[in-house]
Amino acid sequence: MKNLIGGLFETQENANRAYQALQDSGFSGNEISMFIQKPRNKTIRATEVRIQDIARNAFLGGLILGTIGAFIGFLIGTGRIALPGLEPGSVDFNPAFLFASVMAGIVGGGLTGIILGVATKLLRSREKAEVMTRKIKQGGVLVTASIGGSQSEARARRIMEENKAMEVGNPSEKWDLNAWISPNENSPSLANTR
Repeated sequence: MKNLIGGLFETQENANRAYQALQDSGFSGNEISMFIQKPRNKTIRATEVRIQDIARNAFLGGLILGTIGAFIGFLIGTGRIALPGLEPGSVDFNPAFLFASVMAGIVGGGLTGIILGVATKLLRSREKAEVMTRKIKQGGVLVTASIGGSQSEARARRIMEENKAMEVGNPSEKWDLNAWISPNENSPSLANTR
């Protein structure tokens, strides 16, 4: 099975020159494809956050900080950490005080962890959406070639670089395959070429 190599070009003219140069060097028209980016609103939908991911982050945050809070509560309850107004010897440290300290640590740490877990997930998904939007604004034309061996890969890479490709590499590793469509109706999406 043949692999793909792709080159991202800033302008349609550079992409057309690379396409022609690939054909002139022996690649057939069936082995070369050209893709443009999908309209922006279709791509942004992929950045929506699933409720399961938010719940998992909330659970993990609550579990981790709840455990830390319980440990700190235990240290306070046993008198190893002194709080203002609870200097060592001023309060009788009994099992009820120890239990209340541990429970306060679990509740306080757990709630803080839940809030931080949800906030972290939402902020990371927002960053991903901003990065994806930035790449979409960059635009460009993607030219791909099917390669059969290391010599044809080196030749395709050299041709793309000579024709001012901004980036060259394996399309599935470099770009979101679902963000690219072909102007040719017979091959609507780069994701279908995998």
